[in-house]
Formats: sequence, C-alpha cells, structure tokens
Amino acid sequence: MNGRTLGILLILLGFIILIFLAVKGLVHVGLFLFIPFAVSSTPVAIIPFLLIFSGVALYFISTPVINRDNWHDENYPENNEKKSHVGGFIMIGPVPIIFGNDKKLIYISIVVAVAIMVIYILLAFNLL
Repeated sequence: MNGRTLGILLILLGFIILIFLAVKGLVHVGLFLFIPFAVSSTPVAIIPFLLIFSGVALYFISTPVINRDNWHDENYPENNEKKSHVGGFIMIGPVPIIFGNDKKLIYISIVVAVAIMVIYILLAFNLL
C-alpha cells in the first residue's frame, strides 16, 4: 500500500469516527459560512482530527518525486510551438481571485465569478 492510499484511508477513517462520535452525542458539528467545525468537551474528540490531519499530510508528502535528469525526453520536445491558454478563478467566500494568460478566458472567468457572487448574495440575504 502506497502513502497516498494510506493517506486517503486515514482521512476516511477520521471522518467515520467523527460521524460516529456525532451520532453518539459526544461531538457537535456544524458549518460557519463554509468552514466546518466540531465542539466537544471530551478528549476523545481529538482522535478524528489527528487522523484527518495526518492523512492529509501523508497524502501530500507521498507525491511522486520527479527525476530531474529525465525531465526532458521525447515526450517533451524542447522546441514545442504549441502554447497553452489558461484562465480561472478562486472564490474565497464571495470574493473572486481571477488569473490567466488569455484575455478571452479571463473575461469568461469574470462573468462566471460575478454570476456566482450574485447567486451567493441572493442566497445570503434570502432574496431568492
């Protein structure tokens, strides 16, 4: 079993234990905006959080390491004339962060981000 699979299993086990503790009434869970939280007065409630944290850490630590000597091979020609166009956005709450190197994709990202912001505001103020 590799590290990535073990990391995913630790995360799932942590969530299963957290759900079990919530069903038993030892942990109260909820959402604040989009951030999940759990409240408990028992020390056993830290076990799922340790499992989830260690699973995430193990998952990201066990990413494959690239061999720098074989980076340029026949699959990656050095004189590649093909140019990629990227564009996107990240929503942090209702605030978008828009990035890209193509104007058309940036404009599309702006339109989608504004639409999501409008829907968020309508839902937040119960206008829908």
